[in-house]
Amino acid sequence: MDIRSMACFVAVAEELHFHRAAGRLHLTQPSLSQRIRALEDEIGAELFIRDRRGVALTPAGKAFLDPARRAIENARTAREQALRAFRGEVGTLKLGFTVIAFYGILPQAVQAFRRRYPDVEVELNEMNSPSLESALMTGAIDLAVLHPPLANPNLAIHDLPAEPLVLALPADHPLADLEEIHLADLAGQPLLIAPRRIGPSIYDRIIALFHEQGVTPRIVQEVTPMTTLVGLVSAGAGMGLVTAGISRLPRPGVAFRPTTPEPPSLPIAASWLKPDLSATGKRFLEIVVALDRD
Repeated sequence: MDIRSMACFVAVAEELHFHRAAGRLHLTQPSLSQRIRALEDEIGAELFIRDRRGVALTPAGKAFLDPARRAIENARTAREQALRAFRGEVGTLKLGFTVIAFYGILPQAVQAFRRRYPDVEVELNEMNSPSLESALMTGAIDLAVLHPPLANPNLAIHDLPAEPLVLALPADHPLADLEEIHLADLAGQPLLIAPRRIGPSIYDRIIALFHEQGVTPRIVQEVTPMTTLVGLVSAGAGMGLVTAGISRLPRPGVAFRPTTPEPPSLPIAASWLKPDLSATGKRFLEIVVALDRD
């Protein structure tokens, strides 16, 4: 029993006139009459009395009218819900991110997304980049904001603005009196750094930069995430490079200074499992890109 035939029945029931109902439905009258007869055959009962005085509903037609209207409305609602899901306006977005990424535009993007698409449930998952890659591969998350290069070629990426690095050091350290710190001045200083397994590319580039300045880094502790590194700096355990985003949040006992030469920026990208990003993921990425342009 198709919805179009029910709509034909409702139109005739409301007009009580086949010609007017056919015009309303943009059908020919013979075509409309054929649909009504087929519907009556399917139900096994006549829905209309047709005589010289006009058209009237039979008892079966009267009983069928309200359920038919509800069925048509339910079908309309179902179609709209399906289209909204196709457009990414309803459903679930499973979003993964690194701690560092959440110190950029990500919180603003999540808020904007929730305002624009209130019927999408957003699941937030904080992990390091390697774990995010694994979560994308297993389908545990739809979209990740992480730090390339990526190890898995089955993941697509959309580059986002890289995060500059600055030096976090104890506020009472003599070097904190400088407006800018040369990396050569860090020779012999206790350094904190994220483990190489978390980000081998950025790790190697930082170590290479120190070597170019004739400095062998004195790494006293490997630390992750960067927020913990800042906490250790405030405790006097050492100093280390952190993103500019993290430096914008004041921390008692910690000073943030640019260095020369400038260290490599930390790359950031959105990533998903090829070939296609989920519909809700596409809508979220659109917001991230728009905020980035602003």
